Amino acid sequence: MKIFRPILSLILVLATTLLVSCGSPTASAPPTYTPDKLQKIKIYRIPLDVARQRIPELGEYIEKEDWVNADSFLHGPLGLIRRDLTYLSKALLPDEQEPALEMAKDIFKHIENIDVAVDENDYKVAVSQYKEMVSDLDAYSSLIPKPQESANQADKAMDSAKNVFEGVKEEVAETIDEIEEAIPDFDENA
Repeated sequence: MKIFRPILSLILVLATTLLVSCGSPTASAPPTYTPDKLQKIKIYRIPLDVARQRIPELGEYIEKEDWVNADSFLHGPLGLIRRDLTYLSKALLPDEQEPALEMAKDIFKHIENIDVAVDENDYKVAVSQYKEMVSDLDAYSSLIPKPQESANQADKAMDSAKNVFEGVKEEVAETIDEIEEAIPDFDENA
């Protein structure tokens, strides 16, 4: 019996070693974008693309030192960019979220600095912060997966807004014409 114990122990050690070495860890696939996640990103990306298309307007206001319109643009079309970039960053894969959020924070800082410069009519700071914001916004855009339709949807949204604006202009012009026709023409000789 004394001989069997060491042999049995050796067999158990060998069997355990064999089982552990032959067993493979379960390989998990790296996280990827599902169609649902890509759809969410596509929707969240539209405001980013629209803002990126309109950002040159802010540059023109700063160049002209048109501080009132620059301030209106910062609080109007760019007023919700912080929220939009945060939603977009959180829709990314976990490994990509942190760099995107950090870059978004840099963009927010630039916007805040532009806002302060506009309030103080400080051309130099406004221009430098504007250039850095555009650069960071372009870098941020490169981090985000760009579905083919995203840019097209931004263009469609801009075209739709232009069409609505043209329709409103036509309605206002028609209303003015109707009002002018309704006003009696008083002749001085009557």
